[in-house]
Amino acid sequence: MSTKQKNHTEKSIDINDIEKNLDLVMSESKDASVAVLKNGDSVFYCVPADTYAEILELVEASEMRELNEKVHQTGLGLFGDEDKWKSWIKAPALALDGKSPESIMFTNEGINRVSDLLGQISHGIVV
Repeated sequence: MSTKQKNHTEKSIDINDIEKNLDLVMSESKDASVAVLKNGDSVFYCVPADTYAEILELVEASEMRELNEKVHQTGLGLFGDEDKWKSWIKAPALALDGKSPESIMFTNEGINRVSDLLGQISHGIVV
């Protein structure tokens, strides 16, 4: 197993050596990522479970920021200015079971519900 920096990891192993050296890879990696190579090129990376979970959390947080921004821009376009938007997003909505849009925008599902509600309002659907 190589210990030089290769393909974004400090450790790498050729794909043909995995089966006979898997125990060695696991013991030497010490919770570090390992690049699996074929003909010197990265085929895939093995990352510790904790690292993978952190990556998923970062991706989800980034997606949530993008969705929030999209909803914000839609709301500004619909209500015309920031003050009217802030007033609407903080007010209870019957279509959201009496909850304010702001209070449910902490999950993808909540953001999508608010986005759908804004779409209905923009199309003149009484909600």
